[in-house]
Amino acid sequence: MSLSNNAWYKQSLRLLDHELRRGELTIIFLAIVLAVATVFSLTGFSGQIKHAIVANSTNTIAADRVLGAPGPIEPSIIVKSQEHQLAVAKKMSTDSMVFFGDNMLLSEIDAVSTNYPLRGELRVKRSIEGEEEIVNGPSKGTVWVERSLLSRLGVNIGDVIEVGVAPLKIAGIVTNIPDRSYRFLIAGPTVLMNIDDMEATELVQPGSRMWYRYMFTGEADDIDDFEAWIKPQVLDSQRWYDAKRAQNRLSSTLDSAERFLSLASMLGIVLAAVAVAVASRRYGQRHQSVVAVFRALGATLSHVRKLYCLHWALLSIISIIAGLVVGYILLLLGANAIESYLSLDDTPLTLTPFITAIVTGLLCAIAFAIHPLKELINTSPLSVIRGFDQLKRPKLGWYHLPPFVALLALLLIFSGDLIMSVSLLVGGLLVSVVLLVLGKVVMSAGRSVGSKAGKSWHLALANLKRRANENSVQLVSFTIAIKLLLLITVMKSSIMEEWQAQFPEDTPNQYLVNISQDQIEPLKQFTVENDIPHRGFFAVYRGRLSAINGEKTVRVQDENNDGEKSAESENEGEQQEGRRGMGRELGLTWMEVLPEQNKILKGQWWSGDDTTPQVSIESGVAERLDIKMGDQLTFTLGGREFTVPVTSIREVNWKSRQLNFIMIFNQAVLADFPSTSISAWNVAPEKKDAFYRLLAEHPTVSMIDFDAIMKQLNEMIDQVTIAIELILVLVVLAGSLVLVAQVQASMEERERELAILRTLGAKGSLLRNSVLFEFVALGAIAGLMASIGMEIGVYILQTQTFDMKGSFHFSYWLVGILSGAAFVGTIGMLSCWRLLNLTSVTLIRRTM
Repeated sequence: MSLSNNAWYKQSLRLLDHELRRGELTIIFLAIVLAVATVFSLTGFSGQIKHAIVANSTNTIAADRVLGAPGPIEPSIIVKSQEHQLAVAKKMSTDSMVFFGDNMLLSEIDAVSTNYPLRGELRVKRSIEGEEEIVNGPSKGTVWVERSLLSRLGVNIGDVIEVGVAPLKIAGIVTNIPDRSYRFLIAGPTVLMNIDDMEATELVQPGSRMWYRYMFTGEADDIDDFEAWIKPQVLDSQRWYDAKRAQNRLSSTLDSAERFLSLASMLGIVLAAVAVAVASRRYGQRHQSVVAVFRALGATLSHVRKLYCLHWALLSIISIIAGLVVGYILLLLGANAIESYLSLDDTPLTLTPFITAIVTGLLCAIAFAIHPLKELINTSPLSVIRGFDQLKRPKLGWYHLPPFVALLALLLIFSGDLIMSVSLLVGGLLVSVVLLVLGKVVMSAGRSVGSKAGKSWHLALANLKRRANENSVQLVSFTIAIKLLLLITVMKSSIMEEWQAQFPEDTPNQYLVNISQDQIEPLKQFTVENDIPHRGFFAVYRGRLSAINGEKTVRVQDENNDGEKSAESENEGEQQEGRRGMGRELGLTWMEVLPEQNKILKGQWWSGDDTTPQVSIESGVAERLDIKMGDQLTFTLGGREFTVPVTSIREVNWKSRQLNFIMIFNQAVLADFPSTSISAWNVAPEKKDAFYRLLAEHPTVSMIDFDAIMKQLNEMIDQVTIAIELILVLVVLAGSLVLVAQVQASMEERERELAILRTLGAKGSLLRNSVLFEFVALGAIAGLMASIGMEIGVYILQTQTFDMKGSFHFSYWLVGILSGAAFVGTIGMLSCWRLLNLTSVTLIRRTM
């Protein structure tokens, strides 16, 4: 066979055209298309969802970014923001008495500019029974108030109240404030006024406790540029933050959502890689006969290498382009499905999914094809005579390394999370090792019964044993696909359960503080008469941790939940050198019994009659301040100091909505100190009016309305839940296509077996049942192995990535086994159905 120097690329083009027309490249084409489309759609969709979630979360701070400060900022900052085309709004917050006649009420005063809010919705009602309206800041001379203020101060809409020395008219009831304060100790109901009226109130005085917020909104690039400019200039007493850094509760929800969406997309990458690995292996095996003939006719090794490298490269390029098109269609379908729940209109599609998908396609096409192509190109001409089944391949070799390196690189490039990436790979490797050992043991059980091929089950088990090596490869693919689907399902359920656990049905929605001793009994009586659940009444003392083992502590700057600095850290200059302290006053209390959802890690709880001074400290604070059992803690309370030893360290579930404390003493320590009490109530909507009237009778009691905060968080969680469920659908689709690709990879060998069995007189029902039972057995074994791998993967992810407690999910084992058997059995039968209905003559002709 004489070949010219340029014949190889002509033959490569002809071969590609021929096999595309005949459908010979369908499996490998679909595998790479699947890889690219899965990665593109999941990367693009999850990226847009994360962008939309974060964008929507800006509603909770009423802007894209906020600069908080204890005083006015430099005018140059406002000028610079305007140069970056940013909109700016301003808000001033303080606590002050509000007067109406002889009545007065301590309230939170928020003075805002007329363009407030820049993000989110400020909603008011012009009358108690009126409809809500979406508005901007109140006009000059008017205020909007929370409904509880009407009852507690004895006023109506239209009345004039005094804020400071300024008379202001109540123009409506504010029902939603986007950046509602997350501070735990809020003075009282909110009064929203125009910032131009603040001077008339005379509340701004030297030394007054005033907190300023400057809000900025604009295009993402402009915001990023301005952020890069302003960050180095932010003072210690100021704070620059976005939605994620603003509130602990919301940021933890967003962090979990982003990690899960990243996890889902990473699983899509793994599934895509598995599909390409399966298809490239089949590609190499199916083309060995063609290469053997080429070599027998005189083709050189270099000629064959060039021919198939170009053939593979062209196929990869065509597949990647098709994958991008399919991925874009899936992305549009996903965006359309979620449109009514989460708007993606303002979330642009970046180049990231395009680049990630193309790189994924190229890496998969190269890394997973190196060994199959190398074996294909090195096929001996004598293989035509000796048979390809006689080729011996090492079970372990260097060729296993490139696919794993490529897969790890893809996971790291995409997620940037080493722990999550390694967890997925290590979990997959452990499953594969256990699977190869246990799978062969289980399939070997068919040896004794396989010889009695009189029944469908016997024939199926004999087939499993006879094709143990090939079935092991299928088992690995089935197991990985099922494992990843179980993993994403279980993690989704775990995250949803954790979020839902934040707000159980009896979650308190009203917190009462500053309760005096003589007010406790009337309040208790009210809860009994009106059937209002509550978490009890706890004495609270305001004190400071002033020394640890005699060493004075430093007042390290601290931040409360809404971004404001503690009073002690405002305007504070250089930090002192010394033992790290809390930097703020603590809410101290005493208890006789260990609180619910608190767990003693070290030491022991005191008995009720123990008068020896003792303190129990929360474990996180103990670790942060390096406090150990037996350390002597000195506290300053009411101008007096006392020292107590640490006798226990507790783990506290801060995600619960019960009243938790960092420091808890036995009663003997605080018995001589005056205190107020705190309580948490769950007030039903129909009992709110009576509740407000009760507070009007006790004007010194301050109320924290948690309903609005719960509503805000629940809306965010609902959006994230919908997004996660749609991502899950895409991952399930990807996993299903992997299973189909794996089943299709064994069709040729099954054709030969069916042709032989038909020639020997096997009945159609026997063949159909044996094929069904073989796939069912493979699916069940894969489901069992997948369940084991899922438990390993979930435990690592829960404890190392999502900061959750590890848990076991044995109920999903049955789901894995049954779904594996049903799904693989169904896919197998549907794929083989056409073959099973062919006549013996047709089968023999197809296998010649």
